[in-house]
Amino acid sequence: MSLRMRLLLIFGGIVVITVALVSYAVAVGARRSFETADNQRSTAVTQQFQREFELQGQALALRAAAIARSQPLRSMALALSAPGGDPAPYVNLAPSLAAEQQLDFLEVLSQDGTVISSAQWLARFGIRLAWIDEVPDWNLQPVFLQNEETPQGRELALISVRALAPADRRFLIVAGQKIDSSFLRSLALPEGTRVLLWQPSVAGGELEDAYGKVSMPGELKPILKESLQERKPVRRSIHLDDGADGVYTAHAIPFTGRDSKQPIAILVVASSHRELGDLQSRIRNIGLLVAAGGILLSIIASGWSAARISQPIEELSSAAQDVAGGNWERKVHANSANNKGEVAQLIASFNKMTDELLRQRDRALQAERVAAWRELARRLAHELKNPMFPLQITIENLMKARQQNSPEFDEIFAESTATLLAELSNLKKIVGRFSDFSKMPVPQLQRVNIDQILEEIAKLFAPQLASTAKPIKMETRLTSEDPNVAGASATRF
Repeated sequence: MSLRMRLLLIFGGIVVITVALVSYAVAVGARRSFETADNQRSTAVTQQFQREFELQGQALALRAAAIARSQPLRSMALALSAPGGDPAPYVNLAPSLAAEQQLDFLEVLSQDGTVISSAQWLARFGIRLAWIDEVPDWNLQPVFLQNEETPQGRELALISVRALAPADRRFLIVAGQKIDSSFLRSLALPEGTRVLLWQPSVAGGELEDAYGKVSMPGELKPILKESLQERKPVRRSIHLDDGADGVYTAHAIPFTGRDSKQPIAILVVASSHRELGDLQSRIRNIGLLVAAGGILLSIIASGWSAARISQPIEELSSAAQDVAGGNWERKVHANSANNKGEVAQLIASFNKMTDELLRQRDRALQAERVAAWRELARRLAHELKNPMFPLQITIENLMKARQQNSPEFDEIFAESTATLLAELSNLKKIVGRFSDFSKMPVPQLQRVNIDQILEEIAKLFAPQLASTAKPIKMETRLTSEDPNVAGASATRF
């Protein structure tokens, strides 16, 4: 992999990793901020529900007190307090009073809880409500939630119970207001927030929102049951609608009735994830754009760096290969516009190294020449010295034979003169070939008989060996095989 590609991968990797980390950190921060805002929004909606609950409860209590002080109820109380009072003529009293005060529920009860008149269901006349006996003084009891029986079934209502007069508790009125879609519409909800109401005791378990009945989403039902069983708020992310924008964070908040035991209604505050999804999508798109721009800048930066760094390094690598191949005069030319700093120093060091190599080569060649001439002189001296010894021995043999008047003097003289002439011829050949060697001729090989050369050498030493006090006889044992070899017998150095 080239340096340019490595630089591109390094720069691009740094940009992509940095953008990914920043995008991840921003996305996590946005998610946490959204969760915080979602909790605050759910808390605000719940508090608003409770405030609206209290406001309507206060208004309901005032209307219930007004009805308790009304003239028709006073007349009824007076008539029924007399011995033998008949409640039948007052069966239709509650509907008229409920219409005057715009109440959804209104019932007139006797002291033991028997229904005298019911605005929501006339057939409840004569039914006794046992829960009335659970509170000694209803005038001190605040409003509460309760499921009211109607011909259509149970309905959730905000209830206020009051006695007709503080000193006379023989008759009670139960005034109520529906908690349904109209109540939910009175809430001012933030954008992207939905409020749902679920009544566990209602047949079918349908939900209500600000616009009426809605079907139960499959993912919401387990949350409602968990909140109902645990009697505490539950928070989950679910799908309320189909599509990508249907993801919500649902807060299920249970509300109990007067006895504060089993929840009779669960309020669901659902916050849409659409804003979070849009924000994450924008962060992702921005991250992709920044990453693409960073990669483009990485390509430009890697090309610029390659022009300043990789190109000189590639040229240095090529020059090093040329030097390794024997081209010691190879130079790298520095471009002052691109090569500065360490790169320029590297190029200068390389050129200095090649100059030093050239100088070292010249010195080595000079040293080799001197050594070669020394070796040549040594071998020449050796080769010149070799014939001197036979010449000396031959002359000494002649002188000794002459002094002794040896009868074999003529024979010795003939052999000695032949030896002298042969060795002098060898010296002439050595000098001639040394002169030829200075011209560096090409060696010429020929067939050489080794046995013959050895016999000639033995003849040189035979007279000296025979003239000793105890004559020595020289014997030669030569090979019986072919003694001829390829060589330059005339050149001994």
